Amino acid sequence: MKIALAYFEKFIEMSGGIERVCCNMANAMVKRGHDVSIIYCYGRSGKPFYSLDPSVKVYNLMALHPEKWKKLSLSQCVSGPDKLIREIIRAFAPNKARDWNESVKGRMILSEIQQVLGKCQPDIIVSLRFETGNYLLNTANVKTPVVMRSYISPKVILPKAPAGELTAIEKSAATHVQLKSDISDMKAFCPHANIVWIPNAVPQYEQQVDLMKDKATYKIIHVGRMNKEQKQQHLLVDAFALLANEFPNWTVEFWGGGNESGVAYADELRKKISDYGLSDRVFLKGENRHIVDEYVKGDIFCFPSAYEGFPNALAEAMSAGLPAVAFRSCSGTADLIEDHKNGILVKDGVDALAGGLRELMNDQKMRAVIGQHARDSMHGYAPEIIWDKWENVLKDIVDKNFHS
Repeated sequence: MKIALAYFEKFIEMSGGIERVCCNMANAMVKRGHDVSIIYCYGRSGKPFYSLDPSVKVYNLMALHPEKWKKLSLSQCVSGPDKLIREIIRAFAPNKARDWNESVKGRMILSEIQQVLGKCQPDIIVSLRFETGNYLLNTANVKTPVVMRSYISPKVILPKAPAGELTAIEKSAATHVQLKSDISDMKAFCPHANIVWIPNAVPQYEQQVDLMKDKATYKIIHVGRMNKEQKQQHLLVDAFALLANEFPNWTVEFWGGGNESGVAYADELRKKISDYGLSDRVFLKGENRHIVDEYVKGDIFCFPSAYEGFPNALAEAMSAGLPAVAFRSCSGTADLIEDHKNGILVKDGVDALAGGLRELMNDQKMRAVIGQHARDSMHGYAPEIIWDKWENVLKDIVDKNFHS
């Protein structure tokens, strides 16, 4: 099969979950003998943050006609009368403003989409964001079957989604959801969508944390891009402040980068850490291409997200054998964690988060038992199992399209 993975965003040098999934899927499908292309849209070329098989073809829409673009990202290119119209619409109907915005951006890259698809001639396209699927199915009206891949809970993203994205979901050959609990939520917004449930692949690490080893210092780890609304790293800082005096030989490490707003949020976190007097015990470590090396140095994984799709960082930490504490209300965590068996689920709030951490910090044997169960529970998400499912779905769609 000729497979195109479409993600009309930055992609290059970005360390987020979508970029990781994109590279992992491309590598897996190439390894299985398929011809794979990645199509992205950014005003700068370079290498992806995650490793990518050299046989994967990479196309940057903005690189085709660089003189046409005055900004780095597609969103920044909406200007002049189009921007004015968008803001007028936004004042009366915010969702329709996003429809206008996406229609303008879609028209701007229409010729580039057509040019690249003409080059790679895919049998099937996997859209890694609903916005990209909107450009493909509604603006470009592609005839190649498109699979819409979701990256976050439908009940979080779809209430504010532009009408064009909802239309694209129902036009698509299939719409993917990451969690079983997402199926009913997707159906509520897009009743005619052909829904396919496939969780993300989780690495099965050979490296494992030794939770029964006595240490001078124990460590709580968090991995995720800096994001106040979704990832809520500040709640872990607040929770640890309640525990710091009680557990003087524990520290916290945050791993992950962010965009401009993420950088500003990181500065806010540093000030909070300093105000608590914890600068020598709570650390913002930045990005890491080999994060398993940090998982195995940890003792607890804390995941204070408000919402997720498939929580990759949580799943990977569990695969490394770390016991995790997370909010029960967060979409995704309850799909992976069975409370007090392979992790700890708590109510929302700083006090509850501190309580869950305290329970594990107090009991080394509990950490070890829960950590082993966490590792065992991730075996069903092994890459070979997940990529088998994806390959079968894509082949079925291509075969049906060929014979229709």
